[in-house]
Amino acid sequence: MSDQDDWEFADADDAKEKLRAAMAFLLRGTTNTARHLAALAIMDILRQVANELPPDQSDPLDEDLPGSRTAE
Repeated sequence: MSDQDDWEFADADDAKEKLRAAMAFLLRGTTNTARHLAALAIMDILRQVANELPPDQSDPLDEDLPGSRTAE
């Protein structure tokens, strides 16, 4: 499935429900460090969406911050 898929939701609550289900799926079975890394990956995806960036493109303003892909 492409990151570019455009979904249609009944309303904001429907979208939030599906987002929660997707996050639970991605975090299922993870613990400790793996859970932390999965949560960071989810936040990175949300940041890309919020900034309307293409998939896997980081926000250039985040590049020098601790935890960013280029700072590690």
